[in-house]
Amino acid sequence: MKSPAFTLVELLVAVAILAILASIATPAIGSMIERGRSAKCLGNLRQIGVAVQQYVSENDYRFPPIETVPPSLGNEGRSALETLGPYGINLGTLTCPSDVAGPDTVALYGSSYHFSPVLQDELASSVNIYGRRGIFRIPNVGRLTVCTDYQAVHASSGRLGMNVLKADGRVMQR
Repeated sequence: MKSPAFTLVELLVAVAILAILASIATPAIGSMIERGRSAKCLGNLRQIGVAVQQYVSENDYRFPPIETVPPSLGNEGRSALETLGPYGINLGTLTCPSDVAGPDTVALYGSSYHFSPVLQDELASSVNIYGRRGIFRIPNVGRLTVCTDYQAVHASSGRLGMNVLKADGRVMQR
């Protein structure tokens, strides 16, 4: 008696079914991977927020002066790594896993995140914004942003968004 074997038609049907299942699962897998990257980025921002709060508490309640533009001649600012490094921040924490330019952005700016120039060396209790019409005092710094992604790279419900670290330590997706 012959052993049962698959016919060519049965094999082709099985392969077709597997191909259909794979094509259905591929977008879902891509979405899960991006959600994981976004969660890692939110975790990085949360760690940066803790380091900023530690810096503020040890430096006369002032926000850290972090250089936000590429280094140039005569530019004396410190990078995020130099400023926040003593508080447990490393290059991995300053790199967003979804950053499109990746190493290029980190090499140029020192971080995948853009630090707000408004908070540079300002008192944490109230921030002054200097404009053409005078000085504006912001009493609730929770509205101000410490840092964000350089670009909208995180897919959320069909659109691209950015992760944001607020001055009061909250982390959110925008």
